[in-house]
Amino acid sequence: MTRDLEKLRLENILGAMSLALVDKMEKAFGTETGLGPSAVAAVIQIGSNPGLSIETLRRFIALTHSATVRLVDHLVEQGLVLRGEGTEGDRRSKALRLTDKGDDVFGRNLAARRGVIERAVGALNPEETLSLGQLVEKLLPALVDMGDDQNVVCRVCDEAACVRERCPISHMA
Repeated sequence: MTRDLEKLRLENILGAMSLALVDKMEKAFGTETGLGPSAVAAVIQIGSNPGLSIETLRRFIALTHSATVRLVDHLVEQGLVLRGEGTEGDRRSKALRLTDKGDDVFGRNLAARRGVIERAVGALNPEETLSLGQLVEKLLPALVDMGDDQNVVCRVCDEAACVRERCPISHMA
């Protein structure tokens, strides 16, 4: 019985920590750049993958096509995103790129995200940090479904900091 209670307690605190991280990141994004979660994800994905098409962006940020088009229109109006020449062999499909202003917002979003996460893991010593990393690498794939979900969970990741060979998501089979 004690083991069951400990598991339930772990589920509670892990759930609370997950929500706290998301809530704090969304607040930090809003404070730092004034953008909502979908716009932040779009800027991060376009900044990490210059030349992305709207369709690919839509899959990465889990919006409908029409919602993604409206979001990109808004980001273009704000001077954050440019629509380039056709992509993926389709002249109608425009390649998305960040403007200089968009690059600045991209960096500020990643810094805001990093600040929130550093606040959490800063409570750990080096050995605990290593252990937590190993545990998260084991837990994360259990939460991710094959397909587009693999990209969705990484929508605000700092891809430059990701070691692709060790990514628990990109190695799912």
